[in-house]
Amino acid sequence: MPHASKEKEFQFDCKKLRLIVMDVDGVLTNGKLHYSNNNHGSREFDVKDGMGVKLLQSVGLEIAWISGGHGGFTEQRAVDLDVRHVFTKIKDKSTVLSSLQNQLDIDVSQTAYLGDDVNDLIVMPFVNLFFAPADAHPACLQQAHWVGLHDGGDGFVREIADHIISNFGVNPYQPFASLN
Repeated sequence: MPHASKEKEFQFDCKKLRLIVMDVDGVLTNGKLHYSNNNHGSREFDVKDGMGVKLLQSVGLEIAWISGGHGGFTEQRAVDLDVRHVFTKIKDKSTVLSSLQNQLDIDVSQTAYLGDDVNDLIVMPFVNLFFAPADAHPACLQQAHWVGLHDGGDGFVREIADHIISNFGVNPYQPFASLN
C-alpha cells in the first residue's frame, strides 16, 4: 500500500460503511496519561471529537471503541456519548473486532478503523479503511489509507466524521442538535 499523505484528498466512498471502530488513547485522546501522587490518572477528550461520534451515529453508523488501556475514563466517555460497544484491556484487537463484526452481521467491506500505533495495525485484514491521525506512529502513517490533518485527541475523529457523513449527504457545516 502506498504511503498516505496529509495532502491526499479524501476520496473514499463511505456509503457502505456500517461500523466505525476507534482506538482510544492516541485517537480519542492525545495519548498522554496524567498521574497524581495518589495514583489517580486522567485522560483528556476533545468535545469536537465527541460531536464527531454523535454525527456518525446520526447517519446510522455503529460505533465501537477498542482499547488496550483501562481506568474507567473510556467507559464514562462512552456512556456520555451513547457508544454501546466498548472494549478495554484488549491485547489482540483483531479478535474482538472479528467477534463484533459477527455479532452485528457486518463484514470487512462495511468497517473502518481509526488507529494510531502498531497495536492497531493487526486489524488491517478486518477493515476496508484504516485512518490515522497526523501524529500517529510512522508505521500507521505508512499503511493508512488516509492520514488526517489533526492529531489524535485534537479533532481527528471530527475530521474523519465530517468526511464520512458528507458521503451520506449530510453537510457537516449545518447546525446539528445534540444531546451531549
